[in-house]
Amino acid sequence: MSRTLLITGAAGKIGSFLISAFAGNYELRLTDIHEPSPMPPYPFSAVDLVDLERVRPLCRGIDTVIHLGADPRTFAPWETLLPANVVGAYNIFQAAAEAGCRRVIFASSINAVAGYPTETQINTSMPLRPLNLYGATKAWGEVLGRLYADQHNLSVICLRFGAVVAPTNREWIYPGNPFLSSVLTLDDCVRLVIASIEAPDDLRFGVYHGVSNNRYKRLDISDARAQIGYDPQDDAFALGESDVTTV
Repeated sequence: MSRTLLITGAAGKIGSFLISAFAGNYELRLTDIHEPSPMPPYPFSAVDLVDLERVRPLCRGIDTVIHLGADPRTFAPWETLLPANVVGAYNIFQAAAEAGCRRVIFASSINAVAGYPTETQINTSMPLRPLNLYGATKAWGEVLGRLYADQHNLSVICLRFGAVVAPTNREWIYPGNPFLSSVLTLDDCVRLVIASIEAPDDLRFGVYHGVSNNRYKRLDISDARAQIGYDPQDDAFALGESDVTTV
């Protein structure tokens, strides 16, 4: 039986790519402040996630919530981070718990731990160390997810996405870019999210790193491989060395 997914932030880059990749495999419901363009052939609700009363109906009948909705700007001000990233995250977890959803997949970020020295490879057992206020809001979302996994009948998976880019994006993928180790290609992002959707129901809580199969990885992905079967295929270093046409 096909799972029913709610994708928040459906009009964003990651949301739009997931919608296209999931076509025919899942039943989709979509929400964002703005309508996607072009509009996908799935039920869409224009909702500001700061309004809990409007969020609650979105989660009814949903198996898995993929929570991408947030202010994604690394140096966004507190005035926008508070409603979008803090209040919005709370409302999603609360509404999902009330509705009896099986799982919430929370889009965290490398920024929640990128405060470590750049030469340090980060694993998921290391304490949170945000690089900026945006990263602190993602750390909040992870801790909030732990609370809801422990105190409600809700499975929570937090994915610390690296730099999510197309494999042909030469603004990111080029020889010598010091951030190649943090790249997560869009195709590998889909693989990671699908692995999280299909992870066993008895996985109550997990934090997993999202980077591709890069020659060197800023974020260690060994537990994502072992625990949820994440199998990335792309290497940003190899892509950077290849003759790829910019699109």
